[in-house]
Amino acid sequence: MKIKFSKSALKFIEKLKEREKEKVRLKLKSLFISLEEQGIIPFKELDIKKLDGKWYGFFRMRIGKIRVIFKIDKENQLLLVYEIDFRGSIYKKN
Repeated sequence: MKIKFSKSALKFIEKLKEREKEKVRLKLKSLFISLEEQGIIPFKELDIKKLDGKWYGFFRMRIGKIRVIFKIDKENQLLLVYEIDFRGSIYKKN
């Protein structure tokens, strides 16, 4: 499995302070390892929820005030990270 980031997600990560970057990196790494080794999404451990409405089919992971919106493409073995932003503005982007 591979992780693929959108341009806007990478841009947001670049603007973060080192401590916050590390938190995001560790959470994404935990998600990736869980998907790779166990084939499951650790909903409770990583505070992940399924989204609906215009974000149907996506998941969100909470990291303090930061939200990561991602999708899992099982067919192509990809973890697609679409958006990373603060909670107030992330859902308005789509």
